[in-house]
Amino acid sequence: MKMGASLPYGNKIIPVDVSATGEPLLSLLEVRQNGESELKKITREAFIDSLGECRLPLRDLRMLVKTADPSHRSRFPALLPRPSSKCYIFEIEHIKLICFSDRCLIFNPEENATEKFISELNEQFKASENEFRNGTNLDPSMRMLYLDSYISNVRDQDFEHIILESALENVVHKFRRHIRIKKPALEMLLQQIEQDPETHGLKRLLAVKKSLLEFEQRVEHVVKVVQHLLADDGDLIDLYLTKPERTVEQHEEIKLLFEAYAADLDEIETETKIFNDMIEDTDQFISAHLDSVRNEIIKLSLFIEIGALVMASGAVVSGIFGMNLSNKIEDHSYGFLLVCLGILLMMICFFAGFYQKYYKLRADTSSAHSFSLLKNFFTYVDDLEYYVFNKKTLSAKEFKDAVEKITKLKISDKESEYLFTMFDANRDGFIDLEDELNIRTSNYRV
Repeated sequence: MKMGASLPYGNKIIPVDVSATGEPLLSLLEVRQNGESELKKITREAFIDSLGECRLPLRDLRMLVKTADPSHRSRFPALLPRPSSKCYIFEIEHIKLICFSDRCLIFNPEENATEKFISELNEQFKASENEFRNGTNLDPSMRMLYLDSYISNVRDQDFEHIILESALENVVHKFRRHIRIKKPALEMLLQQIEQDPETHGLKRLLAVKKSLLEFEQRVEHVVKVVQHLLADDGDLIDLYLTKPERTVEQHEEIKLLFEAYAADLDEIETETKIFNDMIEDTDQFISAHLDSVRNEIIKLSLFIEIGALVMASGAVVSGIFGMNLSNKIEDHSYGFLLVCLGILLMMICFFAGFYQKYYKLRADTSSAHSFSLLKNFFTYVDDLEYYVFNKKTLSAKEFKDAVEKITKLKISDKESEYLFTMFDANRDGFIDLEDELNIRTSNYRV
């Protein structure tokens, strides 16, 4: 199949938004099989009439008319083969088109993102020319791409597949560019927040997180479209418009195309998940940091309250002696000194008692030990039968010894009693292995 040289489409076209009757006009770029293109401004009725011979379903016509509206942004991408109409409809991200075997209608060609796609499509057509082989009038990067990947095969591709590959490549490139732009900004923001987790930085991180979530959803939608096509051989066959007569197995070319872009999209999706993990790790760090700061503030507040209580106890004693009541202590030569020492000792005792209690609470790891005990016990409970051979019942002591063996932890009598009562259903002080633990020991040996 012979392609044309270029797409004579310029960037300085002045759009006409409405017709003489005030009806909005649709902007279309028609790309023909020979490589020529034509910019069209037509009404909706004229557009529908131009597709009359294709016999597209009414729902597809409605979707195409809606797609042609520049303000329309579909949240759900679509790639719909229509074998009865000998075309397919492509609506993914900014690219909206309907492709036949001999022509392609690209909607809203004046948008910046769509212009980029048209430019790349132009390069695809240039790849079929002889001057491309000689390396003339081409960017060095495109020449290297040709030499490395044998783009001369483009001349053997069907027209509809060139359009499809260019569209998918443009979408994937857009996603990759989005990742490259966002990555350094996100890393800098995370570093700033880790150094100074202030409110404004957290708000920025939340905004970036929501933006990243929306981007991940966009990528996931495109992945679902590609995976759906790969799962249906019939849809892959329907994408052959130039040579539709083929069996179900004769779609290797288009399948490899979709598999390649599916791998690219999976990679982009993985990078997005890595970004989400980085944000989640930072959230956990900030949460742990704030918890630590909060605990330090609570501890400081506790010591202030303890100090106030200790001082108040001394103030009570001082107030008693300040009541101007006569007593024998006033006549003692060391009375004042003894009272002061007594108040000081009392305050020290109060503070020492509170601090000892605080230290015990801080050093108490019994809850963590109980957690480990229960976790290990229920993890290895199946091994209990190997330690109770030739027994029908277990006493509390025997149960404790068996639990220590399977958990490899030293447990207290209180913890052993708690576990024992969990299984001693009849509360007789013994655990029946067959009835209460469902263990039959007659077939096992130590």
